Amino acid sequence: MNSVQIAPKNGPNGRIMLLGALLAMATMACDSYNKILKNPNLNFKFQKAREFYLQGEYFKAQPLLEELVSAYRGSDLSEGIYYYYAYCDFQMGAYQTAAYHFKQFNQLFPSSPKGEEMDFMYAYCMFMDSPGSNLDQTNSIRAIEGLQLFVNKYPSSPRLEQCNRVIEGLRNKMRIKAFESAMLFYRMEDYRASAVTLQHLLVEYPDLEEREKIRWLIVDSFHKLASNSIESKKAARFESVLEAHQALSEEFPRSSYLPQSQALAEQARTFLKF
Repeated sequence: MNSVQIAPKNGPNGRIMLLGALLAMATMACDSYNKILKNPNLNFKFQKAREFYLQGEYFKAQPLLEELVSAYRGSDLSEGIYYYYAYCDFQMGAYQTAAYHFKQFNQLFPSSPKGEEMDFMYAYCMFMDSPGSNLDQTNSIRAIEGLQLFVNKYPSSPRLEQCNRVIEGLRNKMRIKAFESAMLFYRMEDYRASAVTLQHLLVEYPDLEEREKIRWLIVDSFHKLASNSIESKKAARFESVLEAHQALSEEFPRSSYLPQSQALAEQARTFLKF
């Protein structure tokens, strides 16, 4: 008697059946969501939007809230709807759009008790949209400005400590960016730009951890610039070597860079016949 072959559940037929079941479930879920979108009952839509939001299904809540923002404009529910609407964009990572809505919230509802929270979230969105230290830091600057305005406006806010931590983190990111930019000129052997950028860096960020190294790199940059200059410019640039060496030795009298710096200063003096 021939035995009947039954495909195991995890075989090809089983996988096809599972895929079909999942597809059917997805279709049913999609149909169910479309029915919500088409439902004329706005109160029902608001309740569903809140449910989706609280369940973390922000991509489902957002279209509903977008419709409700217009439908309930000027009503008692308007503030609550707009609150969820702004946070939906934030939760989905659309920080620029969310920042706009958080700012707009306070313009639409100036007497809302959520005003402080909205001001904070506006600045926090700028922080969340701030890129890595190797990229343009325009958004970091905006975030610092926004957070500083918040600190000034709400000096007793419980969010103050968080603001200060975020501001310091952003400033540190900008320090790293500025230092890397200056070092790029140095590595590219553009010693004029390197010297100028490094000097500016010390003024703009006086608390840099790399300050001692930067002082030395300014000496080295000016020396390399002078050594490779035409004769008519060498004297002025070797003068800059001596000034940079003096600044290093005065600020860091025990610096490990001093022997190297002293050697370059001696070469500068020899050229200038000091």
